[in-house]
Amino acid sequence: MNSKKTRGWNSYLDWAALRAGAYGATPPELWEPVFVRSKDAQISTADFFATVDTEADYSYDPFEQTYNDEYRVAGTPIEAFLLRRHKKTRSNNAFEASMTVLHVGALSPRSDIVRPAINPPTQSIPAATAIGIIDDGIAYLHPRFQNGLGQTRFAAAMLQTLPALTNGGLELNEADINADLAQLNNASEEEIYNARCTDLYDPLTRHSMRQSATHGTFMLDLAAGADPLASDDAAMRAVPLLMVQLPPEAFDDTSGVRMQTHILQGLRWMIHRTFATNLSDELVLNISLGITAGAKNGKSFLSQLIKREIERVAQHYGGRKTLEIVFAYGNAYDEGLIARAPLAPAATRSVSLALQPDDHTASFVELRLTDQSAETKPKRIEVTLTSPDGTSKTRTLRKGRHATFFGTKENPVARLYHTPACEILNGEKDPAFLTLAFAPTTSEKPDETLAQSGLWTISIRNTSSTAMDLSMQVQRDDSPFGRNTGARQAYFDDADARAWNENLRDYSGIAPTSALTNEGSNSAFSTVSHDNVHTVGAAIVRHHEVAPANYTAQGANWSGGAPDASAIAETGRTTAGVLAAGTFANGTARLSGTSAAAATYTRHLVQPVDTTQISENFDRLGTICVLENPSIKDQRRGSPPLTV
Repeated sequence: MNSKKTRGWNSYLDWAALRAGAYGATPPELWEPVFVRSKDAQISTADFFATVDTEADYSYDPFEQTYNDEYRVAGTPIEAFLLRRHKKTRSNNAFEASMTVLHVGALSPRSDIVRPAINPPTQSIPAATAIGIIDDGIAYLHPRFQNGLGQTRFAAAMLQTLPALTNGGLELNEADINADLAQLNNASEEEIYNARCTDLYDPLTRHSMRQSATHGTFMLDLAAGADPLASDDAAMRAVPLLMVQLPPEAFDDTSGVRMQTHILQGLRWMIHRTFATNLSDELVLNISLGITAGAKNGKSFLSQLIKREIERVAQHYGGRKTLEIVFAYGNAYDEGLIARAPLAPAATRSVSLALQPDDHTASFVELRLTDQSAETKPKRIEVTLTSPDGTSKTRTLRKGRHATFFGTKENPVARLYHTPACEILNGEKDPAFLTLAFAPTTSEKPDETLAQSGLWTISIRNTSSTAMDLSMQVQRDDSPFGRNTGARQAYFDDADARAWNENLRDYSGIAPTSALTNEGSNSAFSTVSHDNVHTVGAAIVRHHEVAPANYTAQGANWSGGAPDASAIAETGRTTAGVLAAGTFANGTARLSGTSAAAATYTRHLVQPVDTTQISENFDRLGTICVLENPSIKDQRRGSPPLTV
């Protein structure tokens, strides 16, 4: 079982490229977004992008040049998202050598869509605050987002698509959305959304705007919804809105890899659209999205870039403009997705991974040395993987390589990857880690290689002479909200994972002797190290008594610590969730989760409401809890909600 050099940027992208046929003899033409930094800090912005124009294997969204024109500091390198043709091997020509690649996104087909340029007017008097959202399925025609019937509150909306050869997606300004609102005299909301989606997406793309409940609509109602006519809501109606609707494929990709690039591109667009036009002095942005596995120490590419953009706003405008971002803390408590193994030299620890039958998607487990670990090199981790039929394979790996445990190199069933560390900003490195990747357990393709469902045993041995503190994290791979991707969540199991749970009165607890833990179950998106980033857990609030919602994650000393705060997401244990806007004007939806709590906290930052100090469960609820939200409708009987 020899190891091979990994072609892809990381384990997730290499596995996806392999399954997409990108390494075959006649690969399809695929493109990938890359975030690059110029090595020449003195090159002019115009000259850099003029050079990109001459490269057949590269392209870019013209917005990237606009963003650098506005925010690049003289004498510093250019940083930009480019589009690059995927190749099995890259030539080291002068252009490639002139820049450092800091991140690579997911593959997508080439497209010739060109987004019409919009030059929004500059406001002479800014609003105090604008509220933004980056999410999926945002019903921008909903009355809750109007200031008087027929007049939108949206200053701008970006409907993203997959990366295109030039620039994809669709930007709508206030006049465009008002024109769509005027069409409601002759067409339904669904018909207008479908017309927009038909222009944007391939015919077989699953988009959410046909559904009665959409994640983004619900979140934005909690964060900023208002009656279009009621005098009590006049102050909220005066708050301008901005939205970035992620591509449907970003939600269909259950590993979360595709989502991260689009979040950052959407963030940069929203910063420019808010502050370069003087729309408002403050932007409060809700990102109620997340994934389970990751570095969770503030050093991931996503975390570092978000911190950079917050600081960029403050520095560029001399403190006159402010960006605040609210993240959901995560819903993975008690789901068996986290294990932790402190290992002395030569010590071994095992845990079982349950791959479920009828799972159409790949499963991934990240093995990371935490910041508490004396040993810092993943190559010192020896991994033994035992399949459900009892066959075992053992391996250590050098950085940047992979080994196929089961299956063949062309059709792997299970692989171990070593993704090396990557320096992002100011010497901070996105840490190195190992990943176990597993094929789906079922497929509609008759020739697809499948993994056995059942218990796979992962045994870890410390081959170094110093102590290790190791986390094992199952990457979230179940179906996201409103999706039917055919995914079923893999999870950890072991003999001690079935202890008595006093709260739920069942055997869903974890014994102290188990490798499984609920600590560190927070989202990997929730660990940006900046005072302007707020992470929010979900609370059950009954008569101003506060308790953690059963699903709200628990922090740990290696996973970024506790949430900053919590907010109401449940009002009882019999009927779960809260009621807010559905996709269409007359509809409602009942949802629960830390996403809903984060949206309520977003609103609280703009229009403060009653809070209470938290006296216990700080690692799940933070230090304060928001107790109410005027957008939550009266509780009524209904079916159990989706946790979001």
